[in-house]
Amino acid sequence: MDFSNSGSWIWKSIGKLRSLARPFIVCKVETGISCRFWTDNWTKMGPLVDLTGDSGPRLTGLPRDAVVIDAIRDGDWWISSSRSRNPTICLLKDCLPSPSVVVSQEEEDLDDCYLWKVGDAEASGVFSSAKTWHFLHPQGEKKDWCDAVWFKGRIPKHAFIAWVNARHRLNTRDRLIGWGLAVPSLCLLCNTHDESRQHLFFDCCFSAEVWSFFTGRAAVSPPVRFEDAVLWLKSPSRDKNISLILKLAFHASAYLLWKERNSRLYNSSSKPASALILEAKSILRCHLDPLSRAQKFTPPELSYLATWLGLFQP
Repeated sequence: MDFSNSGSWIWKSIGKLRSLARPFIVCKVETGISCRFWTDNWTKMGPLVDLTGDSGPRLTGLPRDAVVIDAIRDGDWWISSSRSRNPTICLLKDCLPSPSVVVSQEEEDLDDCYLWKVGDAEASGVFSSAKTWHFLHPQGEKKDWCDAVWFKGRIPKHAFIAWVNARHRLNTRDRLIGWGLAVPSLCLLCNTHDESRQHLFFDCCFSAEVWSFFTGRAAVSPPVRFEDAVLWLKSPSRDKNISLILKLAFHASAYLLWKERNSRLYNSSSKPASALILEAKSILRCHLDPLSRAQKFTPPELSYLATWLGLFQP
């Protein structure tokens, strides 16, 4: 099919994926009257034309558009009687299965069918987008900090910054200087120490005021190193409500601190730490409301929102 001049944009985009989808499609031969001998994947070795090249049909005398049943003569493959030592013909003989794979055409209820095969799994008539996706994109090694970033109930834009930060990909000034850029090294929040990930989110007195508000209210003592703190966030408290709130608070604090840092750099405007705390409290208060409505708990257990109001809101 020619997708270049006809159809919608989405149809043309799907057409471009044919080469990607092709290896997943296999043909189960029954009567052999529909399955194309050269171009369909029916031997479990892929299309035969990919093995023999375009010279395969010419050397063997079987047309490129032939179907499987056309390749059978008197109950055997037409090529089985050939005595040629041509490598292509010898290869084709080794690739062909037993001709018994083709059943009698008298079985009217049977016909060749096309199935979807993912990896080593059995071919099936059911398409699974999840299995196909995971096969095309194998899951990599799980990072230690994964549960501290990608947890149920997270705020997506906050989690994204936390993910970039955990991978040490935020463009802090120490990284820019390491790339050879001529930029000032001082932290934009305190103007007293060089800016790095460790300093910006933990050692800076401005950042410490924001983060310590939440840890102080929860009566917890997190590690002072960034890497250790991220791992600690996987389970910062025995109380599941406080654990979730602290994860959300860390994400919100990092997001707002990075936003404040960029605001001072590009807009020459600044806010005090108390303003960031109020903004974080407002965001978390609004976010915990729907989470509490969907939460399943049995009294005297508290909801997320009740825990928040009891510890963090006053």
